[in-house]
Amino acid sequence: MTHAPKHIALAGDSIFDNDGYVPNDPGVIEQLRKSIPDNWSALKIAVDGDCIRHVYSRVETLPTHLTDMVLSIGGNDALGYSDFLNQAKSIQDIPDLVAGPAAEFKENYKTLLTHLNSLTPNLHVCAIYTAVPFEDPVWRQLVPLALKIFNQVIKEEAAALGIGVIEIDKVCTNDEDYSKASPIEPSAIGGQKIVDAIIRHLKA
Repeated sequence: MTHAPKHIALAGDSIFDNDGYVPNDPGVIEQLRKSIPDNWSALKIAVDGDCIRHVYSRVETLPTHLTDMVLSIGGNDALGYSDFLNQAKSIQDIPDLVAGPAAEFKENYKTLLTHLNSLTPNLHVCAIYTAVPFEDPVWRQLVPLALKIFNQVIKEEAAALGIGVIEIDKVCTNDEDYSKASPIEPSAIGGQKIVDAIIRHLKA
């Protein structure tokens, strides 16, 4: 099947800008370029370490031929609230501890989506992956529970604007999907899974 040409921008953080964490292997942008149909193109405006507030400056100048933007942002914002996890006595404490941060995240994420939706014909967003292989067993238990709350925000705000969600939390589920250089970055294996999920979504 021949697909209509697409010109894709990867926006967000190190989920897409992971080149420095996969030495001797291709980063996500190169994997995407090798995997997309011949009549598609891709560029990266994502920057390692970025949070929601940084994305505005990254999208000030976009190619006029852009057809799709794929956004992966929020992991670093959620990480900024990680001190709340230290207050948890049990997993039952997570919803109450995360409620305040999630409400702030909701407002910031909603505002960003509204802005980006006005700039590009087709905006797509990624959930935050949750199976991060932290060495600390407490973090390995609590972080996924907290991130699921942030992911619910992402899905609700995207749905409100008719924006599709790429659930990379359902494809990056094994330790090997994460970089040995940093457990919060995708490895080449995880990167290819993310790329495959993006392409499936864009072809649907």
